[in-house]
Amino acid sequence: MKIIFCDNTLWGLINFRGDVIRHLVDEGHDVVLVAPEKEDKQMRTSIPQGVRYIHVGMGRTSMNPLKDLRYFRRMYKIFKRERPDFVFTYTIKPNIYGSIAAKLNHCRTTALLSGLGYIFINDSLMTRLARGLYRFGLRFTDHLLVLNEENLNVVRKRRMCKMQKVIMLRGGEGVDVNKFQKQENASHNTTFLYIGRILWDKGYEELSQAAAIVKEKYPEVKVELLGAMDPSYPKSVPESRVKSDEAKGIVKYIGFTSNMQEVYRRKGIVVVLPSYGEGMNRTLMEACATGKPIITTDISGCREAVDNGKNGYLVPPRDAQALADAMLKYLSLSDDDKTRFCKASREKAEKVFDMKHVINVYNRILSGNIAHESDK
Repeated sequence: MKIIFCDNTLWGLINFRGDVIRHLVDEGHDVVLVAPEKEDKQMRTSIPQGVRYIHVGMGRTSMNPLKDLRYFRRMYKIFKRERPDFVFTYTIKPNIYGSIAAKLNHCRTTALLSGLGYIFINDSLMTRLARGLYRFGLRFTDHLLVLNEENLNVVRKRRMCKMQKVIMLRGGEGVDVNKFQKQENASHNTTFLYIGRILWDKGYEELSQAAAIVKEKYPEVKVELLGAMDPSYPKSVPESRVKSDEAKGIVKYIGFTSNMQEVYRRKGIVVVLPSYGEGMNRTLMEACATGKPIITTDISGCREAVDNGKNGYLVPPRDAQALADAMLKYLSLSDDDKTRFCKASREKAEKVFDMKHVINVYNRILSGNIAHESDK
């Protein structure tokens, strides 16, 4: 088959779906990636061997209908020229306009709802209009992949898509548990590490407040931020705020890297993510696979990575004091208890997040032998 993958960034396609893409190439399929390549040098990436890439412009966060129309026309022309057998789309605009363009070219499609995101978390006239457009676009897809029960319930409640089309990826988009092998974590020095874009929606305010509380009692403990600044996103944290917190000694911004293996080799790491909304957070899955303890919010897309009190702690969203209490609680654990947390994280990854389960779903979608939520 010829299979096209569409996303709002090339980096997102390769970082989150690279294992699936490489598997399909190994199976003999002709794979084409269609996405913008971000101007930000932090988000540059390499095309997997045997894969073609077609650049397409997109106003990723723009609500300008003329820009969206240009994006739709470009997608339509690409599909008409390439004549793919199947199209997979990710993120809002590819899901909307890619699904419509593919249907007009008689291509089978699957869209993936990676999380509830800005237009679901916020409720303004513009976000309501965007949700209506999203609902319209999903009428044209053959399947909709969702990553957790909360997202499934939102799709059902808001009637975003017919349930006959919905498929649940219960372990999220998965990780290669063989690639992300358990790392030694024992250390007398603890670093609470946030990994992700630097956004208010990811709980930056709560993290900075909690860090100040923790460091007042344990000034030697590190709280670090690893991830891209994303100034085009509506809920991006200004760089000036991060620098201000650095100057106060609350956090340290260590930049962005694509070499996560090197990050996870560090000892004493505890991954912290106080997010407000997720699909199934990949950072937490990777943290599990490498045997790192986790502190995150008790929401769908995060809670699936934590057995509370066994490999980490769950805290209420938007609660800085609860986050600080969990961080302090971890610091009070014995070395043996910390080691047990690490072992439990790895066991969860092997059981729940193994990429082989995801690849099986893709294979069944392509073969037409897939069960939907309405069939269960």
